[in-house]
Amino acid sequence: MELLIFIAPLLLNVFGNTIYNVAGKGTPEKVNSFASLSLSYMVGMVLCVILFFVTNPGGDILAAVSKANWASYVLGLTIVFIDLALILLYRVGWDVSIGSLIANIGVSLMSVVVGVACFGEAMTVMKGSGIVVCILGLYVVNAPEKKSKTAVLEGEETKSNGKGKKKNLIMWMPVVLMIVANLAYSITAKVTPSDVDTFASVALTYLVCIVYALLMFFITSKNKNYFKEIKKANWTAPVLGACLVCLEVSTILLFRVGWDLSVGLLLAYVLLAIVLVILGRVAYKEKLTKKRLIGIGIALVGVILVSLV
Repeated sequence: MELLIFIAPLLLNVFGNTIYNVAGKGTPEKVNSFASLSLSYMVGMVLCVILFFVTNPGGDILAAVSKANWASYVLGLTIVFIDLALILLYRVGWDVSIGSLIANIGVSLMSVVVGVACFGEAMTVMKGSGIVVCILGLYVVNAPEKKSKTAVLEGEETKSNGKGKKKNLIMWMPVVLMIVANLAYSITAKVTPSDVDTFASVALTYLVCIVYALLMFFITSKNKNYFKEIKKANWTAPVLGACLVCLEVSTILLFRVGWDLSVGLLLAYVLLAIVLVILGRVAYKEKLTKKRLIGIGIALVGVILVSLV
């Protein structure tokens, strides 16, 4: 039973993250990202309020929220940028099985550094070896295929006029944003007070998200008619909101049941990487080459090594 309680937040996180990526990829390009996200956060906040009263019959949500600290407000800001990065990631052309995984590699590396340097988490030989193997596996999964000599020569013309470099910059900007925002999120989630009700804390965070998203909508959108803009949203907005609740709750519980920052998130990212590669192949007809299968196998070995710590 104790093992189930320990593993449940990890599995919940992977499940929520999978649907989260599907919803992110399905967000219409014609809708303003912040308008769509604000709708998602409204759904998330309502769900959290409902779940608070379901788990705390007769509870006082305002009293529960008053126990929250600065972390809930910072989490709101980081969540907006993480979700924005996800939408932009797919809008600029990344595959489901590639973009999110590369971002997760960066987050995993930085999480290890921060966990050891800032939170005093132990770095054993087994843990270090497992982390290296996990990263190697993800690299193999995402390493580009070798191009033919003809393709390389054809690519030189594109690079010569600067379009190749500009395209690469645009492609990588959402990845960098996701890495930075995810790292800030992970650090902040780690210091969320343990005596605050999870659903009350997340509800407050989403209220902050709504405010941030609305502010960014009116700053970035040429069309200031918010209600007209959200009509362009589709099923992905509410589904994204539900997935976010799943992710925030599972991440907080992940740390509360005892997972280290450098291990819990890494295991979640590696398992997510494997799921997204399979999803990309089955749902989006992305290529699942032998190289990617080998990478998945290497990543699984890494998961086992980290779990043996």
